[in-house]
Amino acid sequence: MRLPFGNVAMRTDKPSDEPMSLDGITPIPVPSVFSSDKDAEAAMLNAAKDGMGTQWFGSAEHGEAESRESVKPDDPSPSGADAASNESLPANLRQDEKFDGPPPPISKPPVSDRCSESERSQTAVQPHPILQSLTLLATMALMLLLARYSVPHIVEEIRYAWHRGEMRAENETGVEGLRNVSLDSLSRAYEMVTSAVGPTVVHIDVERSVSEEDRNLQRLLGEDSYTLSDQGSGVVIDEGGYILTNRHVIADGIAISVTLSDGRRLPAALVGSDMPTDLAVLKVDADGLIPIAWGDSDALRVGSPVWAVGSPFGLDRTITFGILSGKHRVVRAGVQHGSSARYQDFMQSDVAVNPGNSGGPLVDARGRLIGINTAIVGDTYQGVSFSIPSNVTRQIYDRIRETGKVERGWLGVLLSEVPDSMHRGDDLRVRGALISGVTGEDSPAAIAGLRIGDILLKIDGVRVSDVGHLMRLIANLGQGTLLNVELTRDGEPMTVEVTLKKRPENLDR
Repeated sequence: MRLPFGNVAMRTDKPSDEPMSLDGITPIPVPSVFSSDKDAEAAMLNAAKDGMGTQWFGSAEHGEAESRESVKPDDPSPSGADAASNESLPANLRQDEKFDGPPPPISKPPVSDRCSESERSQTAVQPHPILQSLTLLATMALMLLLARYSVPHIVEEIRYAWHRGEMRAENETGVEGLRNVSLDSLSRAYEMVTSAVGPTVVHIDVERSVSEEDRNLQRLLGEDSYTLSDQGSGVVIDEGGYILTNRHVIADGIAISVTLSDGRRLPAALVGSDMPTDLAVLKVDADGLIPIAWGDSDALRVGSPVWAVGSPFGLDRTITFGILSGKHRVVRAGVQHGSSARYQDFMQSDVAVNPGNSGGPLVDARGRLIGINTAIVGDTYQGVSFSIPSNVTRQIYDRIRETGKVERGWLGVLLSEVPDSMHRGDDLRVRGALISGVTGEDSPAAIAGLRIGDILLKIDGVRVSDVGHLMRLIANLGQGTLLNVELTRDGEPMTVEVTLKKRPENLDR
């Protein structure tokens, strides 16, 4: 059947939704949701008077089946019983009439019923207002508690991380810049060295106990202090917190503290020290440390530019400049601090070094560690300063870090310089060492058969320059080392095998 809408004919297979009476002709009036209750009652009474029921005849599926059988797709117009039925319908329900108005409204459940169901569902899930308020207060209290204990720590970590990041970036910039700088831009080199070395240098404060004599003097002056304060410098060697300095800086200290370049002040523990070389290793518990790079002191030539960094008179991270004036100096600069002059192998420079610079680094033009500033001539700077070479320092550092001390080999002889009358050879700077005494019958020298008057020339193929050189060679070797010693006895050359023993501790006191 067709329902015309305007000028376009639309086809539908569904029967009319208008309720019909049992005779299939007269429609049953249905009250609209927009009509009043009185209109609905009047419509129902009129239907009862005409003898019409309110039942539907057939289901929607049945109506659709009949519609599909009665209407063929190829026949656009109704025929047969459908045409007669169409003629018997009222004018407003005939299918061949045009329908220009809007379609009849679709009945919906009353608005009041839908609203009531929605309100009931919302009322069922709504929490109790008191419980909701308590939950809100508990959440706010928990957030305030977390902020109280976490925010300060987070802010502090961010601040230190930011500062350490700036220092690390400064260090990397300085190291990278030093690789490309030339001596023609010496001013720029100063800045690069400061950037590369500055973050690795630390300031050391030491509290020492006061002797009874000094304590009595303090009482006379109206003071009653049991400690003395001292200071020095150090340099970070490893990210794990290991710091290298002089032994005399921390000697007899009862409390040692280290101030890092980022401002943190931390307590330091003594890992170990070595009296003959005047070196000590400290350990701090800190992260984000920037270590210095090792240099080769043997490859550094006299006349090369060098920089010293330290805390002279408490002025931390002070940098001074000079040149390397000499190497392999044997002086008595460290004897006043308990060091042995014979073990010293100093590098000399004209870098300005003053009290407080002790333990600080001496670096080359690439910012690498080539020495530890140790001593000066006089009480203040006079143009001559000394540092322990980095190759010696590195050996001592590795031993102290591994065992906490330095165990040296012991030959068991007394040595003297070779006089000119006994010297053989063209090089007067390479003389060897003369044995002037043998200590005990169980010493390595006595067991090997060495005698007084023997001149030791080579140790395992290494030519002996002088007494100090021989002592350093023996000291760098450990207990149980087997040596081939070349010597002359009464002018005749000979070779002797010697097994070293451990150096007695009382010899280093």
